[in-house]
Amino acid sequence: MNTDNWTKKHFTETSKFNWNCPHCKSKSLEFLKDKFITSETQESKNYRLKNDDWEIEWITLNISGQLKCKNCEEVVYFLGIGNPQENGHYDQHLDEFVSEYETYFSPTFVNPTIHLFEIPKDCPELVTDEIIASFKLFWCDLESCANKIRTSLEILMDEFKVKKYSIGNGKRTPIALHHRIEKFPKKEITNILLAIKWIGNTGSHRSKDLETIDIVETYSLLEYALNKLFKDTEREIKKIAKEINSRKGKRKRK
Repeated sequence: MNTDNWTKKHFTETSKFNWNCPHCKSKSLEFLKDKFITSETQESKNYRLKNDDWEIEWITLNISGQLKCKNCEEVVYFLGIGNPQENGHYDQHLDEFVSEYETYFSPTFVNPTIHLFEIPKDCPELVTDEIIASFKLFWCDLESCANKIRTSLEILMDEFKVKKYSIGNGKRTPIALHHRIEKFPKKEITNILLAIKWIGNTGSHRSKDLETIDIVETYSLLEYALNKLFKDTEREIKKIAKEINSRKGKRKRK
């Protein structure tokens, strides 16, 4: 996972996109300028009219637009917000600071869902579905996104038959996710899963402390854990070698 792709979710009309196409997974999404629409919100207009100290950075825009994959021609639709930001510079010839403004746009809804990392094909369907649900929330609600990631760990524990309840005095008591992870059979990724859980907890508590980088780093951990569990590179390499050796040449493909 290239974390630099996702730590800054904003773009300009001249930005180059390095996001994965939802369909073919290639990094071939292109911004369609002729499909891009912006309009200032009514609240922004009213604020500008009522405040003598108004500044251009306070403009708020609603946006809608499309990205198109140059490889498979999939079209990705997005909605979002935008506002101008100062990108001034010092002009040595004029010996003064020159103010320049550029408008930055941030998606809050993207469809079809862009996958922030590739989920292994052997990952259980219920886990995959929950992670994809988190991808949808990444653009608009980091706390809910983190909560979905946490839920994916709960489902992962279920898939590996990790004990969910304890029985005592005739009562069935839920076992905390933290303790379930400690009992997870793949001990080499226990610390990875616990770190993911802590970020998920932060989101569940709606503390508003989460930043984009926190979620992106958590996705990096989750990608690593899932690849360890469901993408056995060594096994695949051995399979390829065995097939080539058995055919004494190139292996048969579908």
